[in-house]
Amino acid sequence: MRKVPPFFLAAATTVLILLIALLSASTQWRPVKTGILFGISGIALVENSLDEMGCPPATCFVIVHDNKIEGDGRIAILTVHGQDSLDYLPRPWPDGAEWPIDLEAIARVPDSDDSAFMAVTSSGRVYHFTLDSTGKIQLIHIFSIPNLPENSNLEGFDLHLINGQLLAVWGHRGSSEDSGVLYWGWFDWNDYQISPQGSALMTVPWPEEDVRHISDLKVNNAGILYISSSRDPGNDGPFDSAVYAAGLFSMNGDQIEFRPASSLAPLYPMKGHKIEALEFLPGLSGGKILGTDDENQGSYIYLKR
Repeated sequence: MRKVPPFFLAAATTVLILLIALLSASTQWRPVKTGILFGISGIALVENSLDEMGCPPATCFVIVHDNKIEGDGRIAILTVHGQDSLDYLPRPWPDGAEWPIDLEAIARVPDSDDSAFMAVTSSGRVYHFTLDSTGKIQLIHIFSIPNLPENSNLEGFDLHLINGQLLAVWGHRGSSEDSGVLYWGWFDWNDYQISPQGSALMTVPWPEEDVRHISDLKVNNAGILYISSSRDPGNDGPFDSAVYAAGLFSMNGDQIEFRPASSLAPLYPMKGHKIEALEFLPGLSGGKILGTDDENQGSYIYLKR
């Protein structure tokens, strides 16, 4: 068998990325809100029905905004009505509570009786809250992710139930000069402590310029870690993004292990949008919802069922 020269393989990969990106340009991105205050920096599925809001399960999502000034929006509920329309409902932050600065991720708490979530800032501050049937935020506890290196900038966080234990996974975004960093550790409900278990560097092949290697992350039921990555040169773009299957979490005896993917190939290269939010949809089809923080251009979502 003739050996294919490496430069042909590289060229073929580049062509494939460009073809998929061209196809993605015709994908139906649905606008959510206009303006820099409404970028979607994290998204989580609402599993329980919020009856008084007419929000049935699997159609409603909690989204977070990365605003920094007190009084600007932090949390909203997004209801998706088929392929036709969206409802955006901002939720007031609880009176007298500490205001989060720069929310960048949100995770649903697995196997929770309530609609419970943890939202995380770029500095690692975590806000555990529930939504009642009216969609009102009930703030439960505030804590911090431990042992973050100086200059960490988190953009992804998730919670994954494995062997009856709750695994927390979080990610430093990185840059063109700096690898992204994935971290994981066990979460203890008794004292709201995370016990770090490991870390791994993350560097994606595309986007190549102004890159954030980790702009969000989620772990599916099988333990597969998905990350989004984005190009962000500034508030006016241009933006590009991709989603990657980055590795697998599994147990080895009583130890948690992360096995990174042997190679990273972009699953959904997207031209013109900055994906900062990723969530799975229920059902056998393995659908996903992607949300964008396109800065001055506002926010969009894309559902893939």
